[in-house]
Amino acid sequence: MKRDIKTILFFSIAAAVMVVIIGFTGVKNSGKPVNDVLVKIQDQNGDYFTDQMEIISLMNAGSTDYVLGQSIEHLDLKLLEQRVESNPFVKEAQIYRDIKGNLIVTIEQARPIARIFNPNGPDQYIDEDGRLLPVNAKHTARVPIIETERGFSWERSLTETDYGNDILALLNYIEKDKFWSAQIAQVVIEKDGQLKLLPQVTKQEIIFGMPDDLDSKFKKLMVFYKEILPNKGWNTYELVNVKFENQIVCE
Repeated sequence: MKRDIKTILFFSIAAAVMVVIIGFTGVKNSGKPVNDVLVKIQDQNGDYFTDQMEIISLMNAGSTDYVLGQSIEHLDLKLLEQRVESNPFVKEAQIYRDIKGNLIVTIEQARPIARIFNPNGPDQYIDEDGRLLPVNAKHTARVPIIETERGFSWERSLTETDYGNDILALLNYIEKDKFWSAQIAQVVIEKDGQLKLLPQVTKQEIIFGMPDDLDSKFKKLMVFYKEILPNKGWNTYELVNVKFENQIVCE
């Protein structure tokens, strides 16, 4: 019994000492000046729409609030994350300190999946969440082009309208499939909302109809590419229509 009490007392004292040491170390580290800023940008298929210098500039609030040399305990890490996330191509930023006095900045980029061609103004990218992003001079993403014959009221995201959600579902469907992401080069939105798809390799214009029944329509389109074209010839048809239920119309 006495041995058990001694054992418990020993481990209790040891735990208390460890808490004091950890606390002391934390206080000591929090008083350190920032030694360096290490930026890690997650690779999005080789697309880099921002870089280390731009991220550090955002953290420094445009050279008005330098981070390097400041005491770590005086830094508002949430504020720094908000500054970095003001870049439209930064989907999420996480900033934390290490034991060497460095600030570690981990960046998750927004990932464009299409580009809206606008003859009356600047083009815009669409990311996988439907957000509208500016075209970036640092990098050009190889994504399908969207040409629209009708005006839309999207301000920040396709998700603002039901039709926009349907278009986003179509774009994500294409992007996540290796064959379709390589094959579909352009999406034309006609005035009535129906779609035409223009392929990258073959010459056929694809009449897709409304952005619905995606699985069914793309299955029919795959039949056209795998069974009809190899048998009839790759240049036999100029148009393939998959918008009608249970039909593939080739002309």
